[in-house]
Amino acid sequence: MSSMSHEAARDAFELRLKEWNWAGQKAARQHILEAFLELAIANGFNSVTMRTIANAVNIKPPSLYSHFPEGREEIVAESLRWHFHRFGVALLEAVSQASDADQFWDAMVRLHFTRQVRLPESNLWDLLVATDRMAGILPKDLRDQVYHWVALHESMYVAAAQDMGCADAVNHVKVVITLLEGATRWAPRECGDAELAELADRAVVLSRAILAVDFAASRSASR
Repeated sequence: MSSMSHEAARDAFELRLKEWNWAGQKAARQHILEAFLELAIANGFNSVTMRTIANAVNIKPPSLYSHFPEGREEIVAESLRWHFHRFGVALLEAVSQASDADQFWDAMVRLHFTRQVRLPESNLWDLLVATDRMAGILPKDLRDQVYHWVALHESMYVAAAQDMGCADAVNHVKVVITLLEGATRWAPRECGDAELAELADRAVVLSRAILAVDFAASRSASR
């Protein structure tokens, strides 16, 4: 993974995000994308059909094709892009006031943790990516896009960790992201805002503790 600075990693992420112009996205299309994500969260990804989507948005199934001519596959692809775009906008806003790598890191961790706990679609995204890695459920073009988005996001973490002096940033970041993606296993989803903020602070402390671990020394000591 690149050893660029956190500012350069942020700029690369922002450039990719700007390639999508959601300004002209019709409300009906957004409604369908949101309905798909809600159905997938409630009933499972594979259970969502064109008919169940149509019922959720109160239109006839053939009418879906006027919005998404390629059918379910196009809805899946666009819903993932829509989710990532919203996450990306929130992430860039979160780091916009960071004056150094430490603040940049903390802002990313807090945002990542908070969305993981509060937004079920974040966990659906993680599940789809993990399932695709094992079973190849996504079309190749979409898979390539998803992995590129994931790499850009992880590059921001890696760059910030390197700027903070972490020598083995790539491996440390993998552990941090695993911690954050499992947030709902150690943080209650129904917590109030004050508790959520406190837990987000805990996530930052844990993430920094992980960065401080000397993996090489730990391996040597275990031999």
